[in-house]
Amino acid sequence: MLFRWIDHRKVSVIQRELASLPCGAIVIDVGCGSGAILERLALPGNMKVAGDHDLGLLRVAQARGLFPVRFDFDAPLPFSDGSVDAALMIDTIEHTAEPRHALSELHRVLRPGGVAIVFTPPYDSVRWILAERFHSLITQRPADHISPFTRESFIWALSRSFGDFRTGRVNANLSMWAVARKAAKD
Repeated sequence: MLFRWIDHRKVSVIQRELASLPCGAIVIDVGCGSGAILERLALPGNMKVAGDHDLGLLRVAQARGLFPVRFDFDAPLPFSDGSVDAALMIDTIEHTAEPRHALSELHRVLRPGGVAIVFTPPYDSVRWILAERFHSLITQRPADHISPFTRESFIWALSRSFGDFRTGRVNANLSMWAVARKAAKD
């Protein structure tokens, strides 16, 4: 139930930001997992591309009606420059070895005027740190976040690839988000 509530708030942010996408838009979810969030987005007539490195999760995403693509988050994305209308990275960037490279790749594949939406846990939130420790206690495994972000480090990383972005927090300060737009003329 907790994860459904957390995902509901994320879906609300994403849905609001993608509401103006034209029919036929290409939306990629980098690190889609099972594709649960991408599936929930109301994007009729748009291509939903579920990207992950785990073949088992991609099979689940495909069963949800998503177009699966396998790739490594730390390698170049398998899309042409300027070929994507929207790129999502939901609780994935903190698992990348080079998060600035991941953001640069999102920028590269976006069409002029395209939007990137990124979620990550806020490591400057006491609630998040306690939630992560509680999660580790229950699951008996670490969160495996190799590139954790504070608000300041998140803004700094975003500013290296995007000039136009804004950030916020949802879920009682358990999730930090950014909406970044690629300039119409880059």
